[in-house]
Amino acid sequence: MTERHSSSGLYPVEAIIFDLDGTLIDSEENHLESDKILLARRGIDFTKEEKASFVGKDIREFVEAVVEKYGLAEDVSKVLAEKNAIYREIALKKSRLYPPMRDILEGFRQRNLPMAVATGSNASVGEEILEGFGVRSCFSLFISSAEVERGKPAPDIFLETACRMEADPAHMLVFEDTVFGVRAALDAGMGCVVLPAPGKSEGEPLFRRTDYFVEGGPDALNPGDFFRWFDSLGSRGDAGQE
Repeated sequence: MTERHSSSGLYPVEAIIFDLDGTLIDSEENHLESDKILLARRGIDFTKEEKASFVGKDIREFVEAVVEKYGLAEDVSKVLAEKNAIYREIALKKSRLYPPMRDILEGFRQRNLPMAVATGSNASVGEEILEGFGVRSCFSLFISSAEVERGKPAPDIFLETACRMEADPAHMLVFEDTVFGVRAALDAGMGCVVLPAPGKSEGEPLFRRTDYFVEGGPDALNPGDFFRWFDSLGSRGDAGQE
């Protein structure tokens, strides 16, 4: 099911921002697997239910939280580096670019709209994954929440992205899949497309405040329908379509 909501004030769109995990690439299970391995090395059984409260948040916040929760006498930076190394090995083998996203990226490229990735994950690993899918060149900027003071749901990463892209936050459109990400986008004053994973949208009123809501996640996104909606609103890039 797709819902289209009010978009007054958003257009013309100046730039597009994509979240990475769960939005561009199917990778949440990879994060869970790497977390389970990380904590199993310390004799801790980490569950999917425990992981749920961290989905969409900054990876460093996750590491800080588990170090504190389990009383680990370890340096957070070293544990974070270990987590990233485990994740990289898994993600390069198992990550999947959501098929509709390839058409979405091409559509924005044809419309001459600059694109960026703003993620709570490790930037270098994320860039390596997208390079493997042949889409890294679509993005003029790749930024991690490690580069800002606060991770999602704070709006810092999106506001910093807007600053670096020299774009007005009020005329930027964000693609997100989680409550934390949507909250960050809305608090940054940006438009938002939300694509929550199946079963993750029930009873979430925040999603009804977005501009375009696709229930069922990125796999359920229809690029043709999306661009018919997008173009009907008008955008800065209309004249640049091929």
